This record gives sequence, C-alpha cells and structure tokens, in this order.
Amino acid sequence: MAATTEQKRIFITSLRRSLGQLGLDIVHPFAAQSFNVTTLGQKNPMPTFNQTSTLSFIVGSNIAFWETFLAQHDPSKFQTEAERRDPIDHYCERLIPRVTLQALEDADLYSNQQDHVRTTAFTVAFSHWRITLPPAGTPPPGSQPTGFVPPPVHTLPIQHVAHAAGFAYYNSIAFLNVHPVYGPWFGMRAIVVVDLPYEVSDNEWLLITDDNSTGTFSRDSKPIEDNPAFQGLSSDVIEEENTALEVAKTALLAKGWNPEDWENWVTFRTSLTKYRPEWQKWRYSEDQMRYHYVKDSEFLDKCAVVFQEKRAQDTAAASN
Repeated sequence: MAATTEQKRIFITSLRRSLGQLGLDIVHPFAAQSFNVTTLGQKNPMPTFNQTSTLSFIVGSNIAFWETFLAQHDPSKFQTEAERRDPIDHYCERLIPRVTLQALEDADLYSNQQDHVRTTAFTVAFSHWRITLPPAGTPPPGSQPTGFVPPPVHTLPIQHVAHAAGFAYYNSIAFLNVHPVYGPWFGMRAIVVVDLPYEVSDNEWLLITDDNSTGTFSRDSKPIEDNPAFQGLSSDVIEEENTALEVAKTALLAKGWNPEDWENWVTFRTSLTKYRPEWQKWRYSEDQMRYHYVKDSEFLDKCAVVFQEKRAQDTAAASN
C-alpha cells in the first residue's frame, strides 16, 4: 500500500525533530536519482527501491552538534573497541537508523504488531568510509523484520552525492564541500534512503526557519553551479584564488599528515571563507576542530568532562 501524503509528512517531520535532538541539524532531502545519473553514480549507484524518484536525505551537523554530543558522552558505557576508536561515528551509526525507523513507525509506515505488520524499506550509508559488519543499523538477531536494507558494499562518495543533491558545492581543488550558508563549517554524517517517492514539495517540510534550526535552506535541491566561497568575484580573481588553493593543498599533501599540524589544515579550510565573513558564526570551536582533525579520544573525553561539569555548575547556580 502506497504511503499517503500525510504519512510522508509525519515521517519527514518526525525524522527532522529526532535528528535535531541528536544535534544533527542538517536534514537535506533529494532524489537518489540525481546522483545516479552522474558519472560516479552510474558506477556506484544509490539504491532506489524501484522508485522513479527516491526520497533520500543528507544528514549532517554544524557547530551546534559539539555541545549536544559532549552532554551525553560517557566512555564508561563503551563495550567495544570500535566505540572507543571514534565515539562520534559510533553515535551516528547507533542512532540514525534507530530514529529513522521510529519516524517510519510514527507515520504508520512501520509496525511489528502481530495484527498490523508493515515495513518500509530503508538504508543508511555512513560518511566515514568504513563498512561495518554487520552493517550499522542492522536490527538485533531474532527481531522482527524492520525494512532495513544493508548499505551498498562500496561506500558512497558523500561529497559528490552532496553536490548532485544540491546540498553543498564540491570544491575539487580543496577536497571540501562549501555550503551557501554554513560555508565549510559542517560535517556530513550519513545518507538515508527510504522506499518513498521524493517530490520537490518535500523540501517545504524541512525548510529552516527562525523557529526550527533543523532541516535545509534549499527549496528545490538543485545542484549549486558556482562555488559560494567566490560569490560575486570576477573570473580572474576566482582563477587566482583557485591557484592559491592548489598551491596550499599541494604543500600540505607533500608534507604528509601529522596530527600536530592540524592547525595548518584548519587554516586551509578557513581560507575558503576569505570573501564570506558571514560564515564566521558557523566556525567550529577550537576544541571541535582539533577533535575533527586529530580524532584523539582522550581529548574528547576531557572536553566532555569539562563541559558536563560546567553545565552542572551553571544548573546549580541557576537553582540558588
């Protein structure tokens, strides 16, 4: 039985709300086919579930994610080395499939009740270029079928998907995506694909407003043709800036990766904001950037302790 418009609205708005509560404020809808028609997409297509236009989402985060994550971070609860190795990846692997399934249930597109069994196929492909076994999001052994489909064996090139999906321009020189509002200050966590039709009107349910900071700024999910970092610049200046980016990137790559040089990579990323001072408000904190580049789990633990202690002190002070 096909989903009604109201069921799809409930699903999308429930997913938006739950992801926002996890600190994942980027929920950008698009059709899987917009990537599949590209050269890369033809070689490594996204699943479509036989839809002609398949509802898909880029799920990501911005500066707001850091404090939301730190507030719940508790390494004493980790049970595996994988959790310890990158707690943020694990957080996303554990929770994005869960809230997707819950949103389907809220819309009556999933049910495991004996007298009302229903599933809607969906999959979640993560951005961190690692296939987990069993695939992240797989229902526990012995559970009722949920509609979950393992992600593609080959990890989807999320930067190219984001460009085709009209979320963020892919700067092939910098190896970075640039968003019209966030600039380079965001992270892409996963691609969610659901066996439902995508329509441009779906974007209206996800538009970011003064009252809701979770969703998308795009009304139509059309690809962004020009680099937002160089908006309004002449072709000569753009060529000069791209040449400077190439020189800086080549120098960084020639030196090789060293965690102690993480600030050099931040400087390179920041160079994309030279002509867009309004992006400054989205810039990650120094701690957030350091963890993003170094992936030091002990440093993350210390950040969480400091944040949680300060929050407890602020709460106590407010109650007095």
